Amino acid sequence: DYQITGGTGFVGYAVVVRALRAGYRVRLAIRAESDVEKFKAAPSCQPYLSHIEFALVKDMTVERAFDEALQDVSYVIHVASPMPGPDWPEPLEDTVIKPAIEGSLGLLYSAVKIPSVKRIVITSSATVIMTNDENRIHDGLSNPSCTGARLTPSLETTSAELPSGPISDAYTAYHVSKVLAYRAVQDFVRNKSLQFTVINLFPSFAVGRHELATSPEMINAPGSSNIVPLAPILGDGMPFPVPGITVHVNDVATAHVAALDPKIEGNQDFVLTSGGIEGIKWDDAKEIVRRRFPEEVQKGSLPLKGSTEARRIKVDGSKAERVLGFRYKRFEEQIVDLVRHYLDALEKQRKEN
Repeated sequence: DYQITGGTGFVGYAVVVRALRAGYRVRLAIRAESDVEKFKAAPSCQPYLSHIEFALVKDMTVERAFDEALQDVSYVIHVASPMPGPDWPEPLEDTVIKPAIEGSLGLLYSAVKIPSVKRIVITSSATVIMTNDENRIHDGLSNPSCTGARLTPSLETTSAELPSGPISDAYTAYHVSKVLAYRAVQDFVRNKSLQFTVINLFPSFAVGRHELATSPEMINAPGSSNIVPLAPILGDGMPFPVPGITVHVNDVATAHVAALDPKIEGNQDFVLTSGGIEGIKWDDAKEIVRRRFPEEVQKGSLPLKGSTEARRIKVDGSKAERVLGFRYKRFEEQIVDLVRHYLDALEKQRKEN
């Protein structure tokens, strides 16, 4: 059996669907009983409802929160982590950073007590391994975390740059939460004798369809990584440079499930990003949309009036392709899938109104 946390989120839901289609039985950790109906109503889950069970974990920061949910589970995928938006409740240290750290550690402490657990895959973020060095190739291959020797050089640099005072913006809180949660996981693995192995995945900006986001507003909501590629297509663009690194959400899901394979060596990290070392330019999405959706552009559904500067950073995700055995979808396919998702929701909304 597989335990998955964060299954209602963008990446988490894609992981759930990928695991079900691969034939696995899935136990979903949910925060509220109402989440059950979301999965039962989702078209992609309906053929597999007999392979889904639910475990209520109302607060993953509570001690022993996962003890019952992990009973008899062999493999765990931990996606759940706060993804704050502009109006996220403050203080962000308590509502974003602490839950990210305590949720990961709580899961590990529970897993130690469950002999059946063999591997845990944890969703981190490419923000953890990135530095401001434009000439450095950020690939995770220099990460000696699998040996427990020390933290990665890039993580040491990043952690040295963490703000010392109160955190006031959601992006900084998210970045800090991912860095500190990763460090906490590495310290845990290094200092304990475990019956399971841990693999960390570092996805860049995930792009694509999210079946549980059923309205244009939900698809383009603050806190979703889809808001970044949609910004030059629908609005004014992002107000600040954004690293030009993306990955299709389905590729992220494929990597999570593939990383559970016992043939894959444990206690290693994988960066997940497409586009090669040079990455992408966000404004290229406008040309893709202009070419692939000319009628919708002409009607004004896709105004293409925004612009987002792509911050240049070299990130290499090729190790994941080689070891986990898949090929990344190109930026154009990511954009086409996302825009079709948005247009479908827009048409549904128009019919309902």
